Amino acid sequence: MIRKMKRDSFKSLFVAAAGISLLMATTVGCSTGESSSKPSPTTAPASSASPAAAASQAPKEDPKIELTVWAAPNGTYKPGQKAGDWFKEDLLPEWNKIHPNVKVNLELIPFDGINEKVTTAIASKSAPNVFLDYPGRTLAYGQMGALASLENIIPAEDLAQVKKSADMMKMVSVGGNVVTMPYYSTQLGLILDKSLWKEAGAENLLPQDEYRTWTPDQFKAALKAVANKEKGVYGLTLFALNEQGDQIYNNIISGYGAKLFNADYTKYTAGESPETEKALTFFKSLVDEGLVTPHPETLTSTNALDYWKQRKNGMVVASAAHSDIIKNGLKDGSVSGPHEYMYVNFPSTTPGQAALKSEVGFGVVFKNTDAVKEEWAKKFLYWTMKDNTIFQTAMKSFNPLGKAPAWTESDPELQFLAKLATKTKEWPVIDPGWGIKGYPEMRAAMFPEIQKLFIGMSTPKQTIDTISKKFNDTIAKYNK
Repeated sequence: MIRKMKRDSFKSLFVAAAGISLLMATTVGCSTGESSSKPSPTTAPASSASPAAAASQAPKEDPKIELTVWAAPNGTYKPGQKAGDWFKEDLLPEWNKIHPNVKVNLELIPFDGINEKVTTAIASKSAPNVFLDYPGRTLAYGQMGALASLENIIPAEDLAQVKKSADMMKMVSVGGNVVTMPYYSTQLGLILDKSLWKEAGAENLLPQDEYRTWTPDQFKAALKAVANKEKGVYGLTLFALNEQGDQIYNNIISGYGAKLFNADYTKYTAGESPETEKALTFFKSLVDEGLVTPHPETLTSTNALDYWKQRKNGMVVASAAHSDIIKNGLKDGSVSGPHEYMYVNFPSTTPGQAALKSEVGFGVVFKNTDAVKEEWAKKFLYWTMKDNTIFQTAMKSFNPLGKAPAWTESDPELQFLAKLATKTKEWPVIDPGWGIKGYPEMRAAMFPEIQKLFIGMSTPKQTIDTISKKFNDTIAKYNK
């Protein structure tokens, strides 16, 4: 789902961060050996000591150590950069200003073979100190027992908010212990071409409340208002030609109130909920009533995006990056105008609320026999993630525990997404399935059943029953 600050204020931030880090150096507890013991919760960066006591503590010089940091090549901070170049060109120079003794050696790891490289490093006890990547890969390393707890570096107030949300904990923890920094989130929703509804005189059918929620009936009414078979325009494009099409189905099934999996990922539970059958019936009705692009069983996400850019459909599943597609496309001609974009939530049967597609967490620290290195690896990761405008801007990151990042300030629609990201503490969050072994296999098993539903070869009940059996057979296979 990243998001600049003037140079003077930026320096002030890092001076403050340096003070916190120096104060932490006298208080942060470290475990020994393989650091298997849980870090003390009293060592969070937000010190409980009185100002007088804190002022009386003499600054402690940073140790002269080197940290190895691996990062996936994501994000750009300045025009013309290659993905990931900002780590060395922009982030590390700022770290070096405040912690010159703690040298960070950063290596970008290509996506091709990235998981194999990390697992091999774990097996040979040569893992990096820090790995900057998303939990879809890194939680598996925690299940292998290779990751250090981050609970002694996260302030108590923030940690309490994370632990209060079972949905967030699924994305950042292993065995109830937070191992991924929770200050990063991507926020997905639906992005619609508001101008289509304006032209149809139906702008009033779009979500009107603060958080832009709507029910399935309201959603369907909005699709009807712009569907025009003669012009080849539809409210939405569903697609089911490959596994990339599962996202919108899972999102709306969750919006109907069904839970996709149980707490420990040993069972796919959506098949047990009557709400799932209702959601699939809803999808079939959109096809049968001609409200979506015809023949979704033959379409892909690429088709849906192309139709949206051509004003042939009204909305697509989208992240913050889709706003740039429109801005840049209107300039270079790849997007047909007029196109006034607007982010909204997925429909939900609970009025005033939505199931959020928020993917939370980024960055891990590997356990290390050198307690000092492990401590400073955590400090580096915390500094990188927490209120660091370089990271937020380069990665287009929202902070589910904080305020809207600076990179959203020029666009009200991006500020809406940032505000929506903070609701992950209160609203249900759609389970991404990151902790499931064999999840890619399960995704591949879903789309043929959705195809059968759309062409009338199976009923909604038969569809979810078959999907449920395939998913649970896969789970059982990988949990023997």
